[in-house]
Amino acid sequence: MKYGLIMLNGPTPGAGVSIAPDVEEVTLGRDGARDLPVDDDHCSRLHSRIWFDSQRWQIEDCGSSNGTFVNSRRIERAMLRPGDVIRIGETLIVFAREHDAHEPHWQARRLASSTFMMRVSEPSEQPAFTEKLLDAGDGLARSVAVLCQLAQNLQQQDNRDTIIRLVSDSIAEVTKADTVTIWLTGSDGRLNAVGGRNMSAELNEVPVFASLALENNEAMLVQNGAVQPESPDGTDTHLPYSTDMIISVPVPGRVERYGAIECGRTSSHGPLTQDDLHVVIAIANQTGLALESFDHRERLQMANQQLRTAVHGQHRMVGDSPAIRHLFDTISRVGPVNSTVLIKGDSGTGKELVARMIHEANPRHAGPYIPINCAAFSESLLESELFGHEKGAFTGADQRRTGQFERAHTGTLFLDEIGEMSAACQARLLRILEKHPFERVGGSESIQVDVRVLAATHRNLPELVSSGHFREDLYFRLRVIEIQIPLLHERGDDVLILAEHFLHHFLRQIGRGPRSFSAEATQTMRSYSWPGNVRELKNAVERAVVLSQSHEVQVADLGLPSNNTLGPAEGALVSLAVAEQQHIMTVLARVGGNKTQACKVLGIGRGTLYKKLQEYTAAGKSETDATS
Repeated sequence: MKYGLIMLNGPTPGAGVSIAPDVEEVTLGRDGARDLPVDDDHCSRLHSRIWFDSQRWQIEDCGSSNGTFVNSRRIERAMLRPGDVIRIGETLIVFAREHDAHEPHWQARRLASSTFMMRVSEPSEQPAFTEKLLDAGDGLARSVAVLCQLAQNLQQQDNRDTIIRLVSDSIAEVTKADTVTIWLTGSDGRLNAVGGRNMSAELNEVPVFASLALENNEAMLVQNGAVQPESPDGTDTHLPYSTDMIISVPVPGRVERYGAIECGRTSSHGPLTQDDLHVVIAIANQTGLALESFDHRERLQMANQQLRTAVHGQHRMVGDSPAIRHLFDTISRVGPVNSTVLIKGDSGTGKELVARMIHEANPRHAGPYIPINCAAFSESLLESELFGHEKGAFTGADQRRTGQFERAHTGTLFLDEIGEMSAACQARLLRILEKHPFERVGGSESIQVDVRVLAATHRNLPELVSSGHFREDLYFRLRVIEIQIPLLHERGDDVLILAEHFLHHFLRQIGRGPRSFSAEATQTMRSYSWPGNVRELKNAVERAVVLSQSHEVQVADLGLPSNNTLGPAEGALVSLAVAEQQHIMTVLARVGGNKTQACKVLGIGRGTLYKKLQEYTAAGKSETDATS
C-alpha cells in the first residue's frame, strides 16, 4: 500500500510525494534536491527524514534549527500514522494513506480555490461572536435561539458523550449540514472522531481540514469550485467526501485546543455561508467551555477520591496475621449495614481505628464521624456533650449548645469507654437507640436524629451488669454485633510489620532518624509482651526515631523493660488485683508520673485512677500498721 505526504499550505497546497514501504527513506528540507522540498524560511536544508522500519513508519528530525513537530508536539523521533500532521516552520504536511495515487491530494488542492478563513478569537473576545450574530438580522434569529438553548443544556451535563451529541444536533439544526464530525485530541496528540452525524469512513481516516484548522487555530469555510482530482486516464474520480462545502473550526480551551468541529453540506441544500461559519464558531466555543467544565469536574472528583483513599489509608489497621485478617473480614461484613456495634479490646489495641474503618465502609461515610470518650467527662458534662443544652439550663450555660448526637446526624457517633457512662446517660442513650426522640438538657423541643452508634470498652460489661453499674437492656442493645480486637502479642509478626510502618511514618514526620531495626531490637520487639499493645509499640518507635544516634534502632532506643517478655513469668504467682496494681505502677513509672498520660495508656478515667491509687495507699498503710 502506498502513502503520501501532502502540503496543506504554503505556495503549493496539494503538492506532495508518494512513498512506499520499500523506499529506503524520504527526505524533507529547503534544499531543492530533497524528496519533498519545503519552501519555508524556517526550514533547514535537510530538516527531517521518514522511513519504514519493517513494522511502522518513523519520522526523525535531522538536527534542524527550528525543530520538527508532529500533531503540535516537537519530536526528535516518532512513529507516524495516517492523518498525522507534520509542521516544519509554518508549513503543514499531512501523512495520508493512498487508496489511489491521486486521491489523497484532492482535499489539499481544494484549499487553493475558494476557501475563506478567519482567525479564532481568544476566550476574552468571545462576546464579539455573539455581537456579530445579533447584528446579522432576523435570518439568524433561530440560530441565536439554538445557541441559547445549547448553552443552557450544556451547563446541566456531566457526561462527555451527551455533550458531543448535543453539539452535533445543534450544528445540524442551524447549518442543515449533511455530515457533522467532532474531533478531539487524544493523549498521543492525534485527532480522534468521537461523535457526530453521518460520519464517513474516508473523512475519519485523514482529517485534513480538521488538522489544518487545529494547527493554524483558524476557522475554515471551503466552498464550491474546488479543483477535482483526476485519474491517470483523464476522467474525473469520485471524491471521498460526498459534500461540496465544508466548515472546520477549532474547539478552544484555556490552555490548549481540545480538537475541531467539521461539518459538510451538498450543493442541493444551498451554499454554506460566513453566517454559518460564525454560528459554528460560537458553538465550538460553547463546546470548549463545556468540555473544560467537564474536565475540571472530573479532576475534582478524582482529587476527592484520592483524598478519601488517603484518609481511608490513614485509618486502616496494619498487619497480616490470621487474627487481623479475621478482624478485617468482620469489618467488611459489618461496615455496610447500620447495626449497632460493640467493640471490645484492651487499651491500645485500636478500638477507635476499627470504629473509623466501620464508618468508612458504610454508605453514610460522607456524613460526619464524631468520636466521644465517655471517660473524659463528668456525669453532667457528658450529658450536655452528647445531647446538648439550652441557655440557662445550669450555671455557666450562657448559650444554647448543640449536642454531638445532633452534629452526627446522617453519620456515625463513636462512644469510647462506654462502661464509664453514668446511669442517667445510659437511660437517655437507650431511648435514642430505640429510635425515640430526645431533648436537650433544660429543653422541651423533641429532636429526632439518624445516627449510627458504635461503642467500645476495655472493661468487662457483663461483670458491670451483674454489679448493677451498667444497664442490662442497654448492654444487649449495644452488642447487636460484637467485635473483639486481638492483643498485639497475639498477632505474631504483625509486631514487626507495625514497627516498620511506624518507623517510616516518623521518619517522614521528623525528617531524620534510623532507617531500620537491629537484629537485637527486632528480636526484643518480637518477644516483648506489649501490655500497652499497638499504642505502646508506636510510642516506643517514636522514642527510638527521636533519640537514636545510629543508623539502626538499638534495643536501648526502644526503652522497653528487660524483664517483660512472653511466656511464664518467673517468681511467685500473684492475684489479679496485685497484677493490676503492678501494671498501673509500671505505666506511671514509664510516663514519668504523668497521670493524664497514664490514663490514656491504661484506658481509664482520672477518677478511676485516683480511686485505685488511694486504695493502694490505704492498703499499704494498713500493712505498715499491722507490722509495727
